Amino acid sequence: MFDLVIVASGKSSRMGSINKIFFKIGAECVLFRTVSAFITHSKINSIIIVGNISETKSALSGLVQSKLHYVNGGLTRCESVESGLKLVTSEYVLVHDGARPFINLDLINRIIACVEKKGSAIPVIPIVDSVSEINSAGELIDTTTHSRLMSIQTPQGFITNELKMAFNLRDNIIYPDESSLYKKTLGKSPFSIEGDANNIKLTTPADLFGLNSLVGIGYDSHLLIPNRKLVLGGIEIASEMGTLAHSDGDALIHALIDALLSAMGSSDIGSHFPNTSSEFKDADSSILLSNVMEWLLEKHLSVSNISMVVILDKPKLSDYIPLMKIKISNILKVNQENIGISAKTSENAKPNIVEAFAAVKLL
Repeated sequence: MFDLVIVASGKSSRMGSINKIFFKIGAECVLFRTVSAFITHSKINSIIIVGNISETKSALSGLVQSKLHYVNGGLTRCESVESGLKLVTSEYVLVHDGARPFINLDLINRIIACVEKKGSAIPVIPIVDSVSEINSAGELIDTTTHSRLMSIQTPQGFITNELKMAFNLRDNIIYPDESSLYKKTLGKSPFSIEGDANNIKLTTPADLFGLNSLVGIGYDSHLLIPNRKLVLGGIEIASEMGTLAHSDGDALIHALIDALLSAMGSSDIGSHFPNTSSEFKDADSSILLSNVMEWLLEKHLSVSNISMVVILDKPKLSDYIPLMKIKISNILKVNQENIGISAKTSENAKPNIVEAFAAVKLL
């Protein structure tokens, strides 16, 4: 079994006034998202959060607390990790940056497997830019080939007793990470494995905006006929005409589902909920959207914001839009202020059709 130490005690000096671990990504903060990636893993026995106890505990209050333990951090990374290690009792330990919220299950599993087999695991990715040394005058001294240079990521994994021994042998040098301390004090190199380019550490304000976001768009339309109900955004609309469809014909939810599936890199709504299946006859599209939300959670993704447009000549939708926002917000766990819904008319160009467009950003 493994224990996990998450370092969440940095000052975020390069973020200016932003404390990066509490910055919101979708509905949750960075630290919440980071911990969520590990908390249900069957091989992780306990998670030690190193940082301001009251602040980190408050940020993680929405998670099951049985695996979580809290300890105050130190003035340096080494001091913080050492504080966390005092609570580690499992055979193996992982150490992860609280500001790396985009870690995925595949990388976690590969690190765990490597530690179990070889005793250590450090995820690395190639450095693509040339690296040069600059003197105090700003002059270039030498350029190093980058073919063997790697950028080191976390989580880093070790045999617990070995990492504790490395910290016991630590001198006054400030080590940038556990792998360098391990190599220096124990005299042996940890094993490296291929990391993940998306597993970035949030360091500057630019890292919080745009990077690692996934964008998707969706479209749907339905013919309007008498004696059918009209449902849009999960809300039934009072209307003389309704949608001709295999399911409930909610064009807005269908467009949203397609946008979400597109952003996830998945196939369209028809492949997941085919209109040839009796299972989805008159199906409530809000339930289908809930299914997609479960797939998002499995991929460790959350919705950042949504923009949607409905084109319908009548009836008017302005009174229904707030209800649609509430419905979608509850299903996708996204704040209502991050959901935009506009209603337009075709100016009688398409009086018997309802159309919907949706765009989403996932993080």
